Amino acid sequence: MKSTMTITMLIWTLGLSTALLLGMVSFSAPVANGDHDGNLDVAGQSKRTSNLLNSENLDSTAEDGPDEAIEQAMEEIHRGGKAVRRALRKKQVDAALLAISIAQKGVVEAKKLVPSAALKLEGEAQARMKADYRKRLIEVLEKWLQVEKLLIDGKLEEAATTMKEISELEKSGHKEYEVED
Repeated sequence: MKSTMTITMLIWTLGLSTALLLGMVSFSAPVANGDHDGNLDVAGQSKRTSNLLNSENLDSTAEDGPDEAIEQAMEEIHRGGKAVRRALRKKQVDAALLAISIAQKGVVEAKKLVPSAALKLEGEAQARMKADYRKRLIEVLEKWLQVEKLLIDGKLEEAATTMKEISELEKSGHKEYEVED
């Protein structure tokens, strides 16, 4: 009887997790201080950001400009990171793993874009800036994947240390591209 309940709960949890990740189900929750709309879908996007990051708006020549779309993606990374830190303080590994997906998705969305500073350059200079931007985001995504693996393995302290490395990468990238935090 106990093993049947365990299997049933596992199947139910996997089904719900799949539905959440595929966007079939959504929830609203306050995510960060100062987030006035406080609404996230399960994919980790605020409703406002979801509209900005849909595939039609990922073109870096959009009217609002590429930097606004990048800023929205970076906001998702920041929200996901805050949610991970909050969950880790409470030792809620499952919540932290869900929040990591939010941050990872923000990184993937940001690396699809090109900063306007790169578009102002020509030739080799533009190519170098585009490559540097994308490589930096790949490094950030690799760190988020490392945090995810560490949490799965129950290594919370190491995960926290790796998250500090992510923060340092963020700071250096913002300094390099002259972005205000």
